[in-house]
Amino acid sequence: MKILPACIPVPMKFRLGALGIYSYCQKTRTGLQQLMAGSRNFNMSTISRKDVMCLTEEAAKVSGIPYVMDAYREEAEAILNQ
Repeated sequence: MKILPACIPVPMKFRLGALGIYSYCQKTRTGLQQLMAGSRNFNMSTISRKDVMCLTEEAAKVSGIPYVMDAYREEAEAILNQ
């Protein structure tokens, strides 16, 4: 099973921690790409604070980003009240 990119020669020795960080970053990158594609943001420059939500009320208070239950409340109520 090959986990390193083709540009890195195989005989090189890597520390296990470095390999773990590389693997973690690749998994995080893939997850972020999937989330961004789901919200139709294909470049990092197109993401705004309106596109993200906090999952806890404490994080919403600290960051100023809306809590997930309040994020699109006005838009949803406007649609339901039509």
